Amino acid sequence: MPYHMHNKHRARPALFLACLLMAASASLGVIYAASVSPMVGAQAAENMRAWVGDQAVAFVEDTYYYFQDTVTQWQYSIGWAKPTSPWPTAPATPTFSTPSSVPEGPAAGSAKPGLLAPALAAASTPTFVPTPTPTQAPSWPPKPIISLSNLPGEGYWSPYLQNSRGTTVAYRAFLQPDPSRSYAVVSVVAFNLESTRLGFVLGSSEPKSSVPLARTGAIPAPDRQPGVLLATFNGGFKARHGHFGAMSDGAVVIPPTAGLGTVACYADGSIQIGVWGTEIQSSPSMVAWRQNGPLIIHNGQINPHTADLAPQDWGYTVQGKTAIWRSSLGIGKDGSVLYYAAGPSLTLPALAAAMHALGVQQAMQLDINNYWVHFDRISFQGAKPIPVPLTKAMKDGVGRYLWDYTRDYFFVTIK
Repeated sequence: MPYHMHNKHRARPALFLACLLMAASASLGVIYAASVSPMVGAQAAENMRAWVGDQAVAFVEDTYYYFQDTVTQWQYSIGWAKPTSPWPTAPATPTFSTPSSVPEGPAAGSAKPGLLAPALAAASTPTFVPTPTPTQAPSWPPKPIISLSNLPGEGYWSPYLQNSRGTTVAYRAFLQPDPSRSYAVVSVVAFNLESTRLGFVLGSSEPKSSVPLARTGAIPAPDRQPGVLLATFNGGFKARHGHFGAMSDGAVVIPPTAGLGTVACYADGSIQIGVWGTEIQSSPSMVAWRQNGPLIIHNGQINPHTADLAPQDWGYTVQGKTAIWRSSLGIGKDGSVLYYAAGPSLTLPALAAAMHALGVQQAMQLDINNYWVHFDRISFQGAKPIPVPLTKAMKDGVGRYLWDYTRDYFFVTIK
């Protein structure tokens, strides 16, 4: 064999090994960045996907989150760490009353203690909204949650967002849906759709599309006003992770895929979550819709395939069995209450279990990862919006949706 050919064959394994070492070093860099700063880690992972591909990065992420979860389970099992509530909780045995500022509650004395909790305001005495009696079964306030654990405050609904008259239009609660992970605490916000409206914004670059369209990535000015804007929260996966359709302001940037879960917003302010092609069809009254994989709750039942490894369904991201930050959007049976849920260390089956415990009729997964999952409550100081994250763990990128943003997201306004 000629000398130069001999060297060429010897160089191939060396080149492969060098590339492997570079990829491994970059992966370790992503893992370190994620541990230091979720925002830096998320961006590093995006850069890695462009270099080595989605599946390779998903494998690295799966491996990292597996070991992280194993260590966390060990810490909790020996008592080095204990689960905590994401916000100050109600007292163990609350006293219920019917304040005049919350007219939507039924008569006092009809409540069972421990089902609906007060907001713990620093400057005022907590007030309590009674649990509706089974005979009345109104859709608002949200129905009581069946407690899944013994974490103090778990399952309590506390007033969270109010309109200009002081009437509560959104409650929040938390629950633990995973018996093997006490630290997987899901935070939930329930919106009264009789009083609020859901909006959807295409990011300036995601979902990526070849459709020529001016995309500002900003909330429309009329919706971004004091007394109007209530909250913002994350959308779904990037377009490259699965062909999940999207439309906003009547413009389709990615065509819908039949059989996938879809949240649709209509001109009259109503919301529908269902399967595209059967429960949801194209309609002139639609103003926006977003797909993000199959429904995880369909007709009140958990999708039995949530634990399957099907990237064509769940996206080319981490596996459904991986414990990671996840988020979801669900709707009640009569379509009048919308639920946003998010939390750390969640497998896809655990997220589905949380939505099922809420009693939702339909639910879909939204984005995942400890940086991309984000919810802000919006208050105003004069004309200046003041964002406050739903939980203290959502500390990175607070207020990101108040300005031009690259990725899609949802916002909630007073109807």
